[in-house]
Amino acid sequence: MLNAPDNMCVSPRGGPVLCEDGGGTEYVHGLTTDGEIFRFASNDADLRTSGTAGKNVPANDYRGSEWAGAVFEPTNGSWLFLNIQSPGITLAITGPWRRGAL
Repeated sequence: MLNAPDNMCVSPRGGPVLCEDGGGTEYVHGLTTDGEIFRFASNDADLRTSGTAGKNVPANDYRGSEWAGAVFEPTNGSWLFLNIQSPGITLAITGPWRRGAL
């Protein structure tokens, strides 16, 4: 069902979050309390367009790079931090984690 998930964490409501590492389009998956796997996010980091890359991030297509290091901030779990391994960028996602599918 998944393509080599190798990073995982648990959401504030207790749902597993799985980072896929398989080649091609890379996904972050969630697992519902009923045991159903669903796609939560995909790596769509194509930074070749002018103005989208950062000062220390070369403009390139990083969509094949794996997700890694998923973790919820420990104070109240409002933010999920995820890394795209290459070029080494971190994303912060907020949500109603205790009310959602994760």
